[in-house]
Amino acid sequence: MALVLVLGSCVPAGDAGDLAPTLTIGDATGGPVSIQNGIPVPTFAIQSRPRIDLSGEWRWEEAELNADLSLTARARALPGIVAEAAGRERPDYDDAGWRAIAVPGAVNPPPDRREPSGWYRLRFDLPRLWEGRTLSLKFGAVNYLADVWLNGTWLGYHEGGATPFAFDVTEAAAIGTENVLAVRVLNPSWGSRNDIVPWGLADWWNFTGLIRPVWIEASNPVHAVRVDVVPHLDGADLTVVVRNAGEEATDARIEVELYEADVNADNLLDPAPRALRSGVVPLVRDVLPAATFQAGETVRLDGGFLVANPPIWSPRNPDLHVVRVTVRVGGRIVDELHETFGFRQITVDPERPAVVLNGNAVTLPGVALHDQLLVESNGSVAGSVPTPEQILAQLIQARDVGARMIRAGHAPANPALLDLADRLGFAVWEEIPLYHYTPQTFEIAMHRGLPQQMLREMALRDMNRPSVLFHGLANESTGEDARAAALAELHAIDRAIDGTRLTGQASYGFNAADLTSAALDVNGFTMYHGVFYGTDPQAGTAAALATAHRTLPEKPVMVLEFGRWADGAGGEAAQTRIFDETSAAILAGRATRRDGFVAAAVWWTLQDYATLRPNLEVEHFGLFGADGRKRPVAAGVRAAFRDLPDGLEPAPDPQRDETRAVATGPTRPGVELIAYLAYGVGVALAVLGAALGVLLRGGGRSIGRRAERRAEQRAGRSSTGGVAP
Repeated sequence: MALVLVLGSCVPAGDAGDLAPTLTIGDATGGPVSIQNGIPVPTFAIQSRPRIDLSGEWRWEEAELNADLSLTARARALPGIVAEAAGRERPDYDDAGWRAIAVPGAVNPPPDRREPSGWYRLRFDLPRLWEGRTLSLKFGAVNYLADVWLNGTWLGYHEGGATPFAFDVTEAAAIGTENVLAVRVLNPSWGSRNDIVPWGLADWWNFTGLIRPVWIEASNPVHAVRVDVVPHLDGADLTVVVRNAGEEATDARIEVELYEADVNADNLLDPAPRALRSGVVPLVRDVLPAATFQAGETVRLDGGFLVANPPIWSPRNPDLHVVRVTVRVGGRIVDELHETFGFRQITVDPERPAVVLNGNAVTLPGVALHDQLLVESNGSVAGSVPTPEQILAQLIQARDVGARMIRAGHAPANPALLDLADRLGFAVWEEIPLYHYTPQTFEIAMHRGLPQQMLREMALRDMNRPSVLFHGLANESTGEDARAAALAELHAIDRAIDGTRLTGQASYGFNAADLTSAALDVNGFTMYHGVFYGTDPQAGTAAALATAHRTLPEKPVMVLEFGRWADGAGGEAAQTRIFDETSAAILAGRATRRDGFVAAAVWWTLQDYATLRPNLEVEHFGLFGADGRKRPVAAGVRAAFRDLPDGLEPAPDPQRDETRAVATGPTRPGVELIAYLAYGVGVALAVLGAALGVLLRGGGRSIGRRAERRAEQRAGRSSTGGVAP
C-alpha cells in the first residue's frame, strides 16, 4: 500500500489547462435549462425536419497542434490557434492535396497505434428554400477537442470525445451557395497530460476524429428544442423546451401526444424516433395554453399525463412509446419533434439491498462491449468504429449467451447501441471516462469541470432511453477523500438533471471494504480473484462479496467485471474455469434470493478488442474471438445466464441448495495485486522516465501477465495475448 501511495502521485507534471467547459445551467421562462454555445442543449435524435447529412467523404490533414495552447481559455488562445492554422480555417484554403477520409469514422483505426491530431474540411451547399430558417449544426462526437469554423467564422469549441454538441449557424451559413466547414481536432496521447479525461493509458482505443455523424438541420425560428420524459409505471412527467430564435410569436400553442411504437425489421436500424410511431390516433393528447413567445426567448414547459396500464419496458419486454411535440403559431404547424421512451422504473428496494426494475428484484446477467469492431485473421488485425449493422450483430451475440445487460465500456455509449438496446431489450450501464483516477487527477478534472460536463451531456443525450438504467461515475480509481467528494458531487448532478437512473462506480474487488460508494445508489466492483489476486476464484469472490455487503449493507452489489484472457497459460480451459467458479459465487448471492444482494454479473468481455497497451495488440478476453469464433466458455455463460429469474425466488431447500459459495475470509494479496494497483494509480510514469515507464506503461494487470510470462520462459514455454480491461 505504501508503494501505491507513492505511485499515486507520479502522474504527468505541468500546469492544468484553463479551458472552461461550455455547458452551463441557465434561467429560462418557466425554469432552468441547460445551455451550451449560447443555445439550449437540443435533442440529438434524428428529426423529420429538413436536414443535410454531412456523412461521407471529408478532407483530412494530420498536423502537430500545440496542446498547451489548445487547452487555454479561448479569449487568450484563439489568436494563436488561428496563426497556427495558417489559413486552414478559411473557405478559400486549398485542401486539394489533403487525404480523403470517411465521416463518421476514425483517422487511426486499429492497427494504427498513433494518436494524431489535425484538421478536417468539408464543402457543401445549402438550398435556397432554407432562407429564413434557423440552422443548427450538430456533432455526435469528436475525439477529443474540437474547434469549429463555418465559412471562416469561428463557432466555438467542445472538449470531450464521446458526447454531442451543437451550434446555431444561422448567421454564419451561406444559403443557396457553397459552404466550407473546418474542424481542428486535438487528440492528446493518453498518459501525456493529467488535465484531460481520460488522463492515463486507458484500455480501449483512442480513436481520433469525427467518430459520430455530423448534420445540419433547419427549423422554424419557433421550434421545440427537446422533450424530456420522466417515466412512471402509470404515466410520465414531461419537460418541453421551446426556443424562439426569431421575432415575437403570438398565439403559440404546444401540443403533446403519445403513441405506441412498432419496432419491426423495416425500422429497427432507423435512428429517427418518428419511424417507430404506430397509428394516427394518440393514446393521450394534451394542449398547453396559448402564449406569446418573445423574440429570442427560451421557454420551459412542465407537464405530465396518466396512462391506464401501459405496456412496460424491460429487457424481456421492450415495449416503447413515441412522444410527439407539435408547435403551432397562429393555428399553423411550424415544428414537430419526436422522441421514443419506455414506461419503466428502476429503484433500490428500501427494505433490502436489491435493484428493483418495475417492481421486481433483478440480477442482470451481462457482458461488456467496447465501442469498436475488431477482425483478426491470419495474424493480422483490422478495426473500426462499428456501424449500426455491426452493433446489431454484436447484440445478437450477446443475446445468444443469455445477456440482458450491456456494460458499454468506460465511456458514454454509442447512440446506435442505445437505439438497439431500447428496441431489442438490453439494460445498459454507461459511464463517464474517469478511468484509473488518482486523488491528484480527480482534483484536477473536477476543478476543470470536465466530468461534470460529460455527465450532463450524457444524461441529456440519453434522457429518454429506457435501456440506460445505470450511470457509472468512475472505474477502478484510487484514493478516498478526493474520490468520495467527486462521486458525491457527480451523484448530485445526476439527480438534478436526470434522476431516473441509478448511480454507481466500478471499484477494485480486492478492496471490498471500499466506502467511497456511500453516496451512490449501488456498490459496484470488478472481481478478478484467482486471476490477478488471490488463488481461489470461488472462495475469494464470495469473501469479497460478503465484505462488500457488510461494509454498505443497504446497497445492492453489482459485479461489473469478471473474466480472464483465453490465450497464454491455461488458455481457454482456464477462461472457462474462471467463469464457472467466479459466477458460482456471484450468482449464489443474487438479489432475487431473499437473502441475496448481488444485482448484476457482467463478463468482461463479449468480444476481443484492440488495445493501446504497449507490446500488446489484442485483448483476448472475449466470449467471441476477433476471428469470429465462439469460445468454449460461451456455453457455460449461456447455461448460467439465460434462465436467471426476475422477482423473488421461492425459499430454497437448505438440504438441497448446493450453490452457495463458502466465504472463507479475505483474499490474501500477492504480487499481481501490487502490480494491479500500481497500474491504476501510476500508469503515466511512462512519460516521466524510461525505467519506470517500462515498468508501468503496460499496466498493473499486464505486469502480472509479464511475471507469468517470465515464469513460463524459465520453464521453457512462452505466452502471448491480452490483459484485463
